[in-house]
Amino acid sequence: MKVTEHNRITVSARRWPLLSSPWPGFIARRVGSFFVATWIILTLVFFLARLLGGDAVVASAGLNASPEFIQARRAELGLDAPLLEQYGRYLGGLLTMNLGESISLRTDVVDLIAARLPFTIQLALISFVISVIIAIPVGMLIALRTEGSRSRGTDAAFNGVTGLIAATPDFVIGVTLIVIFAVTLRALPAAGGNGPLAYILPVTTICVGLIAFISRVVKTEANRVLKEEYVRTARSMQLPTFMVLSRYVLPNVLTATITYAGLIIAGLLGGSIVTETVFGWPGIGNLLIKSMLSFDYPLLVGIVLVVSMMALLVTFAVDVLLAIVDPKSLIVKS
Repeated sequence: MKVTEHNRITVSARRWPLLSSPWPGFIARRVGSFFVATWIILTLVFFLARLLGGDAVVASAGLNASPEFIQARRAELGLDAPLLEQYGRYLGGLLTMNLGESISLRTDVVDLIAARLPFTIQLALISFVISVIIAIPVGMLIALRTEGSRSRGTDAAFNGVTGLIAATPDFVIGVTLIVIFAVTLRALPAAGGNGPLAYILPVTTICVGLIAFISRVVKTEANRVLKEEYVRTARSMQLPTFMVLSRYVLPNVLTATITYAGLIIAGLLGGSIVTETVFGWPGIGNLLIKSMLSFDYPLLVGIVLVVSMMALLVTFAVDVLLAIVDPKSLIVKS
């Protein structure tokens, strides 16, 4: 029997299935994009941080510090070297997880971030989980109620309320909650991160906007899916509404929702600065504000780098999850 080129490829694919799989190329490209994006963010922040002005060494040393002490401190931190040389040293330090020393706090940057980051992650994840649990059912119910241009009043009210909430800044929501529940009713603490009660106001502040945004996405996607032929076919078979929604509508809605969810989580990790500041939350956002006010370049660059890498990892995980849920997207992306 003559062995053709097609047969050779087929036999090779059976022996080495990864050679015919799009996954290796997909993962390689995503990993490459991760490192390139991390390097670009690091480079931009490293050089742009110097545009803040000010002198962190002078600010941390105090007004009575002698010029000799300030010069010695700069030399100790390596700030007397040319900027490109400092950049090269910083890149080399990353290989050993050395992000330098905070100028203002005189503590290792990694230790400072490690102490604060768990509070930010807890706040972000708790807020996200609660928002998703509430927003998905709400969006599905509104989609069912407004399907086929029915109940236009409900549709207009939902869009108006959620649009107004989503457009309201977090600090306005946070301050309002503090005035009502902490100052007037004195039922909840207004600041700090100790105890379960301390989570209620900051989590609520974040959840209000998230629920409005996610429920709008779910409602829009559910309305689109409800018009598909396979959903109409399932309904014509007189299947229970819950079965139609859970088996045919929800999986397709979740594909779009997962994409937005990844962006939301990534945004929460780096965008909780306002909420943490309003509530005095001991997270990474508060630390970032302090580093900017004190011109603490190593701390500022370290925080932005860590938060950016976490956001990129979340995006990478979402891409992989979407490829698993919808293999067609894997083939297209590859």
